Amino acid sequence: MVVQKLKIRLSLMVFLQYAVWGSYLLSLGAYLSSIGFGERIGWFFVAQGIVSLFMPAFIGIVADKWIKPKRVYALCHIISAICMLIVALNGLNPRPTFNSLFLPYCISTVFFMPTIALSNSICFSILQSNGIDTVAVFPKIRMWGTIGFIVAMWVVNFAHLQLSSMQFLMRSFLGALLALYALTLPMVELQSNHKGDSIISRMGFSAFNLFKNRRLALFFLFAMAFGACVQITSGYVTPYLDSFAIKPEYSQLFVVRNSLFMTSLSQTSEAFLILLLPICIKKMGIKRVIIVSALAWSLRYLLLGIGNPADGVVWLVLSMIVYGVAFNFFNIAGSMFVDSETKPERRACAQGMFMMMTNGFGSFVGMALAQKVVNQFTFSEFVENRYYTVGDWGMVWMIFSIFALIIALLFALSFNEKKKRNIDG
Repeated sequence: MVVQKLKIRLSLMVFLQYAVWGSYLLSLGAYLSSIGFGERIGWFFVAQGIVSLFMPAFIGIVADKWIKPKRVYALCHIISAICMLIVALNGLNPRPTFNSLFLPYCISTVFFMPTIALSNSICFSILQSNGIDTVAVFPKIRMWGTIGFIVAMWVVNFAHLQLSSMQFLMRSFLGALLALYALTLPMVELQSNHKGDSIISRMGFSAFNLFKNRRLALFFLFAMAFGACVQITSGYVTPYLDSFAIKPEYSQLFVVRNSLFMTSLSQTSEAFLILLLPICIKKMGIKRVIIVSALAWSLRYLLLGIGNPADGVVWLVLSMIVYGVAFNFFNIAGSMFVDSETKPERRACAQGMFMMMTNGFGSFVGMALAQKVVNQFTFSEFVENRYYTVGDWGMVWMIFSIFALIIALLFALSFNEKKKRNIDG
């Protein structure tokens, strides 16, 4: 009974964690495009990447050594919620400036991004301290995060908030609610004493010691490329679907009028397919699972490029379904792999490093280059009192598809799988 209660409580935490993110992440691109910032969408994700270079690992060290994890987690969420409230209020201006949105958004992101890795660390710690098998149970708990992400997207879509700054108000409320709930969770004890640590260690840079583990180091490098794949989807799918509205034959179709709901099919696929992970990892091994992920990213982009809301809608739907494999088979499996490769006292640190590589370097470098590709083949067009990002989206998605295919080939050739556990870098 106690174990079941723990699972429910952790599931609710993860549900709210990803509901916060889902309330704005995939609608952000459409909102920015609609107010004329289509050529700057990538910068919001670059900013997310820059802060993820240091904050997740740093907060992971803090949660491992100095302040109890749930308190750090709650504090980060409340500060992030306040900053996003400022974004919402500034967005009420009929002509908001770029800086009035970008600067508070960046500060909010500084404190939000570490909470993703920290939520994983809290889950792993509570489960293992109660003798619960994380490989068998964590995917089921993490599934509720995907459900939370989907529910938040549906609310934003059907409340018609995706082109309004009110989505950020919703996000702020959910963040504050999660901060309060986090304080009621079971206490996770500090893993080690920081007395005698060097300045470098105290600042969190000791996380790079994990690169002494050759397999883990190689895995982190590929995590950068996969992180770029995730952010490309987050930033550009909704503006792409939204752009069909300027064509009369597409403007009134359900897919166009509900582009965020259409995008949520990706997360729905993710929720179902995450349950396959334990079986796939045991049957296929981590290497084959990740190769399948890269191939799925390539296929997703290809399907987006050839699809349209009318006679090509089946390709768009298939691209959303493929996302479940593309995302889960790296991000969730990757988190589990990192946990298996590190000792308990380095758990939060390692999860923070994984987040740093995917949402940090991957987002920063990947989205900076992706924005250049998008700007090369698209442009902003003002139609009926708002802006759309239009152009040769087919070529954009083809380039991204080739990029993911190259990742699959390089990973297949270079990653050597060995069945080891508890190897600390």
